[in-house]
Amino acid sequence: MPAFISLENIKKQFGKALILKEINLAIKEKKIFALLGLNGAGKTTLIKCLLGVIKPTCGEIYFKAKPLTFSVIQRYFGYLPESFQLYKELSARELLSALNRSLNNRPQEIVVTLERVGLKHEERKKIKFYSRGMLQRLGLAVCLLKNPEVIVLDEPLSGLDPLGQAQILKLLKELNISGKTIFFSSHILSQVEKIAHEIGIIHQGRLCFLGDTGEFSYRHRSSSLEEAFLKEIGNEKINSTYLA
Repeated sequence: MPAFISLENIKKQFGKALILKEINLAIKEKKIFALLGLNGAGKTTLIKCLLGVIKPTCGEIYFKAKPLTFSVIQRYFGYLPESFQLYKELSARELLSALNRSLNNRPQEIVVTLERVGLKHEERKKIKFYSRGMLQRLGLAVCLLKNPEVIVLDEPLSGLDPLGQAQILKLLKELNISGKTIFFSSHILSQVEKIAHEIGIIHQGRLCFLGDTGEFSYRHRSSSLEEAFLKEIGNEKINSTYLA
């Protein structure tokens, strides 16, 4: 059975710098996949290739066994970048209403979406007064308006306190249960292992592991994903820092 999303032999080069090195990755339908790696490992570059924001130097990306095109991305993919700007003088309801009209959705979709992300009681508050966690949930609401099959998030837990992280993780679980395929990047490993069905570890532009968290922990005889990650990548980085 073909993979739901497949990245085959993806390379990305900027000038003389090879950022992605022959990435082969398959993502299963209606699963939560987490792409893990240190800062600068290539996570965001890979996401941008997947979403057509930048073009791979070589390699192919497939969705439902067909080449992934920009029109397909627009229709079936929702994206929440790590850093994004919203119209802060608007309320959440005003923002979603404007976007909803452009999508020709029913007005009821706004209510449903706000309830889904837990912002129904904050819909009249101006966005400039939202916390970081509320902004992340509003960003997800923007993604959800077009009812995408795939939700792609770049570091959705970054900058959040433990409560904010728990709220986002709970929301991602609920979206997955409702049938969404989730692809997200993160370096907050203690939270990832709570929800990810499969993980990919990217290091210096190469995919060095692909599988489930239990398999990765067992491979390193570790009791947690974080400990296993340090054995795979972190100690090498720490040692090189000390040697420098």
